[in-house]
Amino acid sequence: MALVPQIMTGELPYGDAVADYVIMRKIFESPLPQVNGESRLSEYLQLWGLMTRCWAVDPLQRPTSAMCKTTFEYLPHCPPAPKTADPQARSAILLENLGDLESWKGNHKAGYAYLEQALRLYEEEGNEKGIASALRKQAAVAFRDSDHVKTMAAASAALGKCRSLHDDIGIADALFWMGNSFLMEEKTVEALPTLQESLKTFRAKGNDPGVAKCLGGLGELYRRRGQAAGALPILEEAVDLVARCGDSPGEARALIVLGSTHRDLNRMDLATSTYQRAFDTARRIGWEPGVSTCLYRLGLVKLGQGRHGEADELLRESVRVARNSDAGWRLGQALWHWAKCLRAQGRHEEAISALEESCSVWQNLARSFSPELAFAAGLLADSNSTLDHKEEAIAWYDTAIAEWRKGGYMYKGRLSRCLASKDAIVAEMKLRGEGALRDAASS
Repeated sequence: MALVPQIMTGELPYGDAVADYVIMRKIFESPLPQVNGESRLSEYLQLWGLMTRCWAVDPLQRPTSAMCKTTFEYLPHCPPAPKTADPQARSAILLENLGDLESWKGNHKAGYAYLEQALRLYEEEGNEKGIASALRKQAAVAFRDSDHVKTMAAASAALGKCRSLHDDIGIADALFWMGNSFLMEEKTVEALPTLQESLKTFRAKGNDPGVAKCLGGLGELYRRRGQAAGALPILEEAVDLVARCGDSPGEARALIVLGSTHRDLNRMDLATSTYQRAFDTARRIGWEPGVSTCLYRLGLVKLGQGRHGEADELLRESVRVARNSDAGWRLGQALWHWAKCLRAQGRHEEAISALEESCSVWQNLARSFSPELAFAAGLLADSNSTLDHKEEAIAWYDTAIAEWRKGGYMYKGRLSRCLASKDAIVAEMKLRGEGALRDAASS
């Protein structure tokens, strides 16, 4: 494994050592070599994690050859160009992997643009496999950017291509992103069979990373249905699988959902420790959107415990990280939850400012139905009503009402609550108006 860092950084690990016994002593007694943020290796933190595990002193802690093979299969790769190639020509495979890397760093729009260029080149070449691969990656990037319309379009196109190529893993992957798009839209009835079909194929093919991400999606689906107890074993299996595969990003994602499931079951100590594990993993691999998510969920635990000062600090930092990483969906969530913390402290003006930004984020996301926008708009209306800003409250209740109506029967109770709150304000304003008229008439 020493060859990989030498290729990527231009330096041998423990290059200052003059004898083999010195290197052996350093491996056992000194910290392992650290990734240099200026080197190309910083783009491949999953590979770095694999290498450091291979250097573990305890043989049982080292990855198996199967784990190493799985990790290498899922790393970005680009075959060298032939000597006769035009040096000015852009490689579709290189553009595809640039798209992967930009998305990983949180630059989803830049990543999607690279993948669009790769897709055009594959189409010009008539490379059907390349087209299918680029479409699947576009679906993944669009999902990370909270754009369910692009996610569904790219995943559906990828599914058609993969079926024509008889690519079972590609079919399963496309179905996974379609299922997640349904889940993003709160369409759990459509999401369930789609994710189950994807899981069945990944299991049949022995594809553990695919199995793990499907289990994570199904766990989130059951959790959203209020079936937290049923989600728990599914998510625990997902965490175990991704840990064994060395898939650090997948492990962080699965831990976040597992932590939320513990919180749903009122197991706050387990929720906190699980979120902390996810936070440590996300920070170690440089996944800023994941760091933001862990911070606001840790903040929610503190908020539920009435520890407002700690919650405020965590939620404020979550907003900062989300804003810096251009993570639209997570920024909207972080602002909304921070506003709840501010309201609990009686800081309604600050809450209104945070909620207005949150609503703006949700309104800019391309979603046919956004329960998050409805929640944030309803809370913003409540905050305005508390400060006697009646007209602003009515306007935001109207926004929430319009959004809840898109959700259909499932959200009838929330719709009724907003309608009742708005009607109460209108009635109060009418009484005030009548009183003012009587006062004017009697004067």
